[in-house]
Amino acid sequence: MNYSNEFRSAKTVDEYLATLRDQEKLHQLHYKKAEIIGHLPKSDNLKILVITEPWCGDSTAIFPVLLKIFENTSVEIKVALRDENPDLIDQFLTKGGRAIPIFLFLDSNGDLITKFGPRPQKSQAIFEEHRQDISDGIIEKKDVMRKIRTFYAKDRGKAISEELINMLNENLKQLV
Repeated sequence: MNYSNEFRSAKTVDEYLATLRDQEKLHQLHYKKAEIIGHLPKSDNLKILVITEPWCGDSTAIFPVLLKIFENTSVEIKVALRDENPDLIDQFLTKGGRAIPIFLFLDSNGDLITKFGPRPQKSQAIFEEHRQDISDGIIEKKDVMRKIRTFYAKDRGKAISEELINMLNENLKQLV
């Protein structure tokens, strides 16, 4: 599927960052402390469309790592707000839900190469470990999300970058 129109109409990273308000300091902290694991393949023909919202806690931890990974590259990154783009997010539902962030990796023509998100496997495992307990009312979702935020803070982006870079190394071979 081609996402050229969605990419063209999306916000720049700077436009998106200007909307963060309360989350801006946390976003900057995750960016500053991110420890990148792995090396990117050549990615000159790559564009990234991020589907997210400023209030998303996972995005506050994951998006800064993506930015750090690509900070010294020519890769263009844009942001589509999930709630303003229901037709877009509905193509990437997670267990029937509009979970974010979702990173769409596009070739220079706007065709989808691969996607990442909403969470790396290690933080998703924390959620899955408690999914039934949330449903049964044994633990509140906010308490599980606190555990995930603690994981992100201690991990410093290593799990995110390692999983993301490994995935890109597998999927970007076709662009080289």
